[in-house]
Amino acid sequence: MVEASILVASDGLGVDHPSLTNPSDHLPLVAARLREILVNEGGFDAIYRHLLAVPGKRVRSAMVLACARLLPSAAAVPLRDAVDVACAIEMIHEASLVHDDICDGSLLRRDAPSVAAAFGVRTAARAGFHLVGRALQVLARVLADNPAVFARLGEASSVTYLDRISDLSFGQLIETLPPAVDDAAMRRHYEVVAEAKTGTLFRLACSYGGTAGGLDHDQLRVLMRYADQLALAFQIMDDVRDVEGGPSLGKEAAGDLDRRVPTWPVIEWLAMRPGSHEMWLSRLTSSADLRADLMRSGATRTARAVAVRAARTAGQAISAFPPSPAREQLRELTVRVVSR
Repeated sequence: MVEASILVASDGLGVDHPSLTNPSDHLPLVAARLREILVNEGGFDAIYRHLLAVPGKRVRSAMVLACARLLPSAAAVPLRDAVDVACAIEMIHEASLVHDDICDGSLLRRDAPSVAAAFGVRTAARAGFHLVGRALQVLARVLADNPAVFARLGEASSVTYLDRISDLSFGQLIETLPPAVDDAAMRRHYEVVAEAKTGTLFRLACSYGGTAGGLDHDQLRVLMRYADQLALAFQIMDDVRDVEGGPSLGKEAAGDLDRRVPTWPVIEWLAMRPGSHEMWLSRLTSSADLRADLMRSGATRTARAVAVRAARTAGQAISAFPPSPAREQLRELTVRVVSR
C-alpha cells in the first residue's frame, strides 16, 4: 500500500503537481517506507519496531528530499526513488546512533531505552550492522534503476560519497582521544569530530540527494558548504542541550561532562572562566559541579551564539540556488537546528 502511494505520487501526478512541490510533505512517505523495508518478519523486527516507535526529527531525510528537488530537472529520479535514498541515509544514521549508544554506555535515546539497554549490547551491535547493510541494498537498487542520473557519482572533488562513511567511526574514535588543554587545539579537535560524526551524514544526505536531483558538481559543492555549517550548528546545539538538560533532551543530561568530553560549551567555559582548567582536569570535581559552574559562566549562551552564526552561514550558502519550496525547506532546517 505504501509503495502504491509513492508510485501514484511520483508517476501518476509527477513532481510538479501542486500537492507535491514542498519536500516536507513527503516525510510521511519516508516513515511508511522505512516500516515497509525494515519490518518484514525478520530477526530484527522487534528492534526496528522499537526504533520506529520513537523516530527522530528526520533532519537527514528532509535534506535528501529537499536537495533532490532544488532544481526542476528532467534528469531527477522519480519521487519514490528519492524517498528510498532518504530512507537509506536515515537507516545509516539510526545505525550510527545504535553504535554510539554502545560506545557511550547510554541507557536512553529519545526518552526510551536505547537499543543496547533494551536488547543487549551484542544484539544491538548486530542490528546496527544489519541496518547499514539494508541501507546499502536500498541505495544500490536506486542507483541501478537510474544509471544515467548517477553516471558521474563520485567524480566531484570535495564532495562526500559513501567511500567516506568510515569517517563516522573515525569521529567516534577521535572524540575519545583528549586534545591538549589549549584553546586553539580544543576548538580544532571539536571541529574535526563534528565534521566526522555529524557532518559526514549531512554531506551524504546532500550529495546523494543532490545527485538524485540532477545537480552538477559545482552545485553539489555548494551543498557541502551548507552541510558542514549546518552540522557544526547542530552539534553545538546538541552539546548545549546536554548541559542544560530539560524534558526535550530525551537522554541522560550531562553525559559528556561525566566522560570529560570537551564539547563546545566546555571549550567556551575553559576560555572565559579563571580556574576552570583545574576543575576540568581534577577527577575530584563532580559532573554536577562542572555543570553548575559552566551554566553560571554564560558559556552555553556563547556556544549558542556560535551555532546561530554557523546556521546563518549555511542559509547563505544555499542562496546560490533559485527560490523554491525545496530551498526554503533547507533554510527552515537552519532555523530548526538552533531553536530545538
